[in-house]
Amino acid sequence: MERNEIKLTIPSSLKNISLIRAMIKAYLEHEHIAKNDSFQLLTVVDELSTNVVEHGYKYNMGNIIISIIKNKDVISLTVEDNGVGFDDSKLSKENGGLGLQIARNIADSFIIEKKENGTIFKLVKKIQEVL
Repeated sequence: MERNEIKLTIPSSLKNISLIRAMIKAYLEHEHIAKNDSFQLLTVVDELSTNVVEHGYKYNMGNIIISIIKNKDVISLTVEDNGVGFDDSKLSKENGGLGLQIARNIADSFIIEKKENGTIFKLVKKIQEVL
């Protein structure tokens, strides 16, 4: 793990979304990320973490695994679960629900990677720093 990377493993629960948000917000502040970029990244973290609880684990026990790393002017964010897996066949819209559309609109790159058990959401975003 690099010096400016954090990795969180948090029990999958809607009540833990605010804890995840607080930890990621503290990281973004520590890395001097501009407020607009921080707000967008926190919105994505909220949406993807909520999707993990609702769709990945269907409100059952499991872990949300989040990693975030800043490399120069780019943030890489990964939200992962070991749940039922992402099922494109159940999507009512071509690009997924609102949370996935928000992530796609904010990101410079957004990839959904299916695992045997679970899903990995990978987002890359160019950011601005404040001094």
